[in-house]
Amino acid sequence: MKMVFVAVLVVLLSACSSSPYKYYVEPTPIKKQSTLYKISDVNLSLTLGSGVIPEDDSFSSEAELKEQFSGYLDSSLENKGIAGREGTDYLEVVISIDYKRIFNHGGRALNKPQVSHEVTVFSEGKKLASFSKGPYTTRYGYFEDAAVNMKIATFSWGREDELRDVEMISRLIIDDLANMGL
Repeated sequence: MKMVFVAVLVVLLSACSSSPYKYYVEPTPIKKQSTLYKISDVNLSLTLGSGVIPEDDSFSSEAELKEQFSGYLDSSLENKGIAGREGTDYLEVVISIDYKRIFNHGGRALNKPQVSHEVTVFSEGKKLASFSKGPYTTRYGYFEDAAVNMKIATFSWGREDELRDVEMISRLIIDDLANMGL
């Protein structure tokens, strides 16, 4: 009986301590919070949830949303101090984002999006590491999230508010990237 308990405990503890990062080169050359990165590509797949009004072009297109993500991802790298520049040693990053736009009834206002993402890090074309997350939605601080939910409930979360979601998702992706490595 003790052996079964110990075996179950070991399995549970090892599952809880697993890393979200997958490393393809051991030991990894990636250093947590100090490796420099440059985003070489952002792949975005936009899915429109139910309630969409087909002729309504008041929300960002897939191309516009990709551009918005690219801008916020680059600025998040800068803010974290891990943006690589020409003439410095940096690793290349490819980010793939599945973004499902959720509409409120009537299709003129939004709900929080459903998001999944995968990040892959390369050095000279060689895959070094990756991580993924999803599906998830945006969650703001307690009081701010309550205010956002109130805006959603009153059908007033719109195009300009979607940019807040894009910024938050970008920041979360870069936070996870910065924490990759030893």
